[in-house]
Amino acid sequence: MSEMTLMDLIVPLKDEIEGFIARVDEEFLSMYREYSVFEAILLHDEALEREKQEAEPLKKAYLRAVAKVFKFIPMSSKLPEGSIFEEFVKGLSGMVYEEYEKLADRRLMKMLEAWEKGEIVFKEGERLRMDDEILETARYLVNCGIFSKYLQILELRRQLDEVKEFCKVSEKPLGVEERMVLVAELLDENELDGDAGTLETKHGVFLGCANWFEVLMDVWRMQKDAEEPLLVSALYKYMKPIVEKAEFVKGYLEKFYRRQLKLYGETPFLNACGVALMKLGCGVRVEEPLSRSAEVIWYW
Repeated sequence: MSEMTLMDLIVPLKDEIEGFIARVDEEFLSMYREYSVFEAILLHDEALEREKQEAEPLKKAYLRAVAKVFKFIPMSSKLPEGSIFEEFVKGLSGMVYEEYEKLADRRLMKMLEAWEKGEIVFKEGERLRMDDEILETARYLVNCGIFSKYLQILELRRQLDEVKEFCKVSEKPLGVEERMVLVAELLDENELDGDAGTLETKHGVFLGCANWFEVLMDVWRMQKDAEEPLLVSALYKYMKPIVEKAEFVKGYLEKFYRRQLKLYGETPFLNACGVALMKLGCGVRVEEPLSRSAEVIWYW
């Protein structure tokens, strides 16, 4: 049986929001290239003004994400408060509340009809998981944009401060069993279960919020060809406490940077990465920043 999902209800809306996010990204990144580092706060005000003009909750939520980024950049000592996922989930669930209830009723009727025909069997404790579908849709939409990704990275950075310990490192290479022991210790100390996610490397293990490799790959995929690699400044803030506790990570970062540099030359993205690596204390040298984003890191 093919169940209708919340996504089925809002495919037209999803397409509209994706287009909106793409236009906002292009517009604000273009303005950002023209502004000085210290004028970024003006883009914060611009985003809030635009938010007032929008009626659609998801569009308003995305513009708030944009505003938070431009408030953070010049005032880099304080991380933004609040979760962009929460913003989108609230916007989405508020927007489709009546349709959501109708959908729940329709799905229940379809399940009962299928049950009467013997097509499905209800398991004990089984229920409709509508909240999960709302969250899944919100996460999909929020992942579409540069500015929401920026805030996601900063939220991970904030989580590093909230956990008791986000990594365990070893000077000697770790075997599989040794890594498993360290993972168990790390999860126990933070009162987390296996669903929290971890990253295992030859010289250390990390909690999911400190999965620097996944974050690095996300930034690379989204911005490797960008003229204004905004996400690198968020990546720099995120990596700073990680390399302080796990210095061996610098070696991984340097290898990644030099490999990409050899393949593509000094693109704006790799220039910004090089500036970030210099500031992190890696053995990399960059003569000057080539983008506004690299300039932000240069002056931090």
